[in-house]
Amino acid sequence: MARFHGTGFSENRGYFYQQGTSFWRVASIMTTARWTDLPSRLYSALALIVVGFWAVFYGGLFLLFAVCILVSVMHFELAKMQSPHNSGAPHFSSLVGLVTLVILNYSTDWFLSFSVLVFSLFCQYFLFRIQKLAGVLYSMIIILGGIYFVELRADFGVLFLGWVICVVVVTDTFGYFGGRLIGGPKFFASVSPNKTWAGIVSGWLGAIICTYLFVEQKVFIDFMFGARTLLLLAILLSFCSQIGDIFESFIKRKCSVKDSSNIIPGHGGFMDRFDGIIVAILVCGILGPILI
Repeated sequence: MARFHGTGFSENRGYFYQQGTSFWRVASIMTTARWTDLPSRLYSALALIVVGFWAVFYGGLFLLFAVCILVSVMHFELAKMQSPHNSGAPHFSSLVGLVTLVILNYSTDWFLSFSVLVFSLFCQYFLFRIQKLAGVLYSMIIILGGIYFVELRADFGVLFLGWVICVVVVTDTFGYFGGRLIGGPKFFASVSPNKTWAGIVSGWLGAIICTYLFVEQKVFIDFMFGARTLLLLAILLSFCSQIGDIFESFIKRKCSVKDSSNIIPGHGGFMDRFDGIIVAILVCGILGPILI
């Protein structure tokens, strides 16, 4: 059988060549290594889908409770990365984020809401130690994204919110497989070494396919925009979710951590799993008045 003489596997090429290992053996080893985390990712994703579907479908207090957990845990993970030597910082950050979310959700006074949000961000600023401004910005994204999570469900209904979530999930799934199978040039190597242009574009393609299926099922028949607008919005939300992922990767890199936590097997922490969704929800919430 032909021996492997290529240049693609530069790190192990000499070893494999010396051992006389066949090309197909090398390819098998490298391919298997790529997918070692797939089973745990699939099981965790299935559990998240079940819980997420239950919360989004029933809405109301069920969704608010789920969003409260999401915002609280994401703040805990953020503060733990930002202040690794302060054991009390994650708990306080989590509590401040949670209280801020609840007040903003029920408040009808814009000045009170604004004041509470500013005070919350000041608290987070003094808690964080490594990337203060980036951490404060991300805290604001988490809180406002959580608010819009509940508002989009109330204003647009379960199907529209479900579509937004599906766009992000499909973007991540297509991006994962596209990046692993195709590889190629990196998208933003200095911040997220695993992101490739193939994965980014595959994510956009997945968002388009997902939206096309929703349109074919007449899901958006009551909305005042056509299929072309929806497809453009899908690509925008897909890209925003990818930017959210990269921004979270930037914070993790500055804090010298690989994952925000290990609470979700195969995915890391809540920040690792919901970084894209929270940004896409925020953008969709900001564009909400235009979409009605």
